[in-house]
Amino acid sequence: MRMVRFADLLDSHGADLARWPAAEAPAARALLAESPEAQRRLRAAARLDARLRASRAGPDDAALARMRAHVAREVARSPLPARPGWRQWLRPLLPMGGGAVLALAACGVWLSLSPPSPFTGTADFSAPRQIAMIESTD
Repeated sequence: MRMVRFADLLDSHGADLARWPAAEAPAARALLAESPEAQRRLRAAARLDARLRASRAGPDDAALARMRAHVAREVARSPLPARPGWRQWLRPLLPMGGGAVLALAACGVWLSLSPPSPFTGTADFSAPRQIAMIESTD
């Protein structure tokens, strides 16, 4: 491993070699065993990691308690959602406020009151009959 690659990985993954890609860690350990420059860079990165961990703010217990109390108060104050009634279950089935159901009912009434079809008997719709009907229209 070259020093440039070692420095890039050190900047990307930090000083803990356990967080490095598994394929790169053995080469980095070999470089650390033979290069004082790599050891110096690793120590500097370890110091930087330690400073970053120390500067990270921990949770403030009082602020966390206030936040939990506020959330609990808001949840207790909000009303429960209304229980869906039978109309709300039918709403997806009734687009346009029931217009589709009324149109369907009107079609049903119209079809039930219309006179019977002249084709209710034994109509001959075989292929020769259809060919004869087509030829007669020419």
